[in-house]
Amino acid sequence: MKVYYTFGSDPRFPFSGGWVEVEASTMKEAHIVFRANFPDREPGILNCSDYYTEAQFNDTDMPVTGNRGAYCHRRLCA
Repeated sequence: MKVYYTFGSDPRFPFSGGWVEVEASTMKEAHIVFRANFPDREPGILNCSDYYTEAQFNDTDMPVTGNRGAYCHRRLCA
């Protein structure tokens, strides 16, 4: 499965806008991979604005128009 982690305008996020794509067997595994690369700023809170399954992400306009003017910053695999 693919999970898409999006970013907003908070300057403490790893990126401004756009997303990081993580391919993993489960959502839990995707979160582990994401956290290994972008640790929580606050314990238990992912360092992103939101996250989407592939189906949820594809139901948005982000694949075409981007997120806050940015697109995919990085692809990670479990």
